[in-house]
Amino acid sequence: MSEERLRILHVAPYYGPAWAYGGSVYVVTELARRQAAHGHTVMVATTDALDARRRMPSGRHLIDGVTVYRFPNLSNALAWRRIFLPLGLGRGVASLLPAADVVHFHEVRSLLNALVLPALLRMGVPYVVTAHGSLPAELGRVAAKRLYDVLIGHRLLSHACRLHALTEMERDQYAALGLPLERITLIPNGIDPMAFDFEVDAAAFRQHYGIPENAPLIGFVGRLNRIKGLDFLIEAFAEVRRHRPDAMLLLAGPDDGAQSTLEAQAMRLGLAAAVRFTGMVEGEKAKAAAYRASTVYVLPSRYETFPTTVLEALLNAVPCILTERCGLAAPLAEANAVQVAPFGDVAVLAATILRFLDSPAEAHAQAKRGRRYVIKHFDWQTVTDRWIQTYRECMR
Repeated sequence: MSEERLRILHVAPYYGPAWAYGGSVYVVTELARRQAAHGHTVMVATTDALDARRRMPSGRHLIDGVTVYRFPNLSNALAWRRIFLPLGLGRGVASLLPAADVVHFHEVRSLLNALVLPALLRMGVPYVVTAHGSLPAELGRVAAKRLYDVLIGHRLLSHACRLHALTEMERDQYAALGLPLERITLIPNGIDPMAFDFEVDAAAFRQHYGIPENAPLIGFVGRLNRIKGLDFLIEAFAEVRRHRPDAMLLLAGPDDGAQSTLEAQAMRLGLAAAVRFTGMVEGEKAKAAAYRASTVYVLPSRYETFPTTVLEALLNAVPCILTERCGLAAPLAEANAVQVAPFGDVAVLAATILRFLDSPAEAHAQAKRGRRYVIKHFDWQTVTDRWIQTYRECMR
């Protein structure tokens, strides 16, 4: 069985190039693509979600060796609010199950799971669940999440062959639900060490957004969503400006419901002229330019299971600060690869940023250590091999 090629079906609400939906899209897309590159037969059942205004063409598509089945959402506006209502997906996936050795669910509370689970259990196909940080019910829409858990969620998790945890923090969340530890598999997300192995013009990026060449720039790349803690970062930035009035703040990413509130906050604190909102940063080179234009990268999240943007920033050798509520905070800090600040402590976050700005040599030495750590521990090749091993265990 060790050499047998597998038939893998991923079920996910989103798939590349729907990058506006966050880092999980990249993970699903890259994992499927790499599994196909290893010679396995890989299918993806997903929706036509692309971004707040656009959809992808529905139907069957062959992308990088992966057969992608896109089912149209009833409403693109609802999909952008993470309410995916794919038409015909239940019947469509039921027809694919006989051709699958294993099914991999992405997200826990998704209508896609509810549509697929009955047929999956009836046919006895083994499956694994990746929560992508979505396990806690307390992070918004609590009543709806608890209802989903009663109707579908508990059944989905209890029958899974493997429950995938990205970090020890997420493994503890599974365990707190009473799920057996022996079914919890700890596998990090991967990252391509060569993903940013090219030159970019960071100075041109700054010039495009009206950021002075020598201004200290505190950067953030990601969705502008309340959970990212950007209100906390703006408060800390106001304190930084009292000591470094030339400092600027970059918020690079699509609006996911928080931008107007953040703009009002910046205006109220007298920071509007010092904050740059770029919208979605399209393409790896543009993303790399956003990272490298930053003097320091900050991820101020209220909750973050697996902070991919921190790994990307470190690959670009940018000094990083994140909160203790991010799943990789402990191992990255133990490796002396990043600085960690307690969420909500404005004074500590501001002081940590200022220390990086005042000690650039020390900051860059830490960033270089972080880059070496990321390359060693998060290579996609190792992650893909571990997933194939996990699938084989389920099949046995």
